[in-house]
Amino acid sequence: MALSRLVFAPLLVLTLVIAACGGGGAATTAPGQATTAPGQATPAPTQVAASTNDDFEPGPAEPDATPGTSLTGCELVAPEDIEAALDLDAGTVDDGEFEETADILDPHSNQCRYTGDWGGLIVRVTPTDGVNTYDAVADVFGEDAEAIDGIGDGALWFEDNNRGYFISGSVMVLLQLTHISEGDFDSFREPTVALGEAAIAKI
Repeated sequence: MALSRLVFAPLLVLTLVIAACGGGGAATTAPGQATTAPGQATPAPTQVAASTNDDFEPGPAEPDATPGTSLTGCELVAPEDIEAALDLDAGTVDDGEFEETADILDPHSNQCRYTGDWGGLIVRVTPTDGVNTYDAVADVFGEDAEAIDGIGDGALWFEDNNRGYFISGSVMVLLQLTHISEGDFDSFREPTVALGEAAIAKI
């Protein structure tokens, strides 16, 4: 895993810089500031070497890694999970807006956005190789995070931008409450951790 970190950390940092410079951040209401989720990393596709033999027929390239879950961000964190974490009445939270966010870093990544009178939440899922993204975030920004034990294979909470990173196997779930209009919360930490526990329990 150390080698993977060396390979993917620079790419992750570049992706974070691009995102910070206008990569579609979500609107935020105090407390905290919302930013877009950092990109996720996955191994580059295997290339088949060319042959000088005209009769040579290359075999298929190595297939992409299998995602660690078939559940989307809208399924890993469902409306009832948000209602439970924020102590809202059943039916308060409408279905989320699903978006496929496949890119060269992870062809299976996806995102779900929830918004309503109650507040807003972004759920970003890296199902194929989230462990590399998680490790890179921990290596580069870990000193600013609180490590939370007992959730999946690891969890990080960043108070400065209200982000929680949760990892289980190859799946990383990034959660960010952009604002909360109902309830009395001194910090977004408690509901974010509750949502992270609910998501990881489904993997």
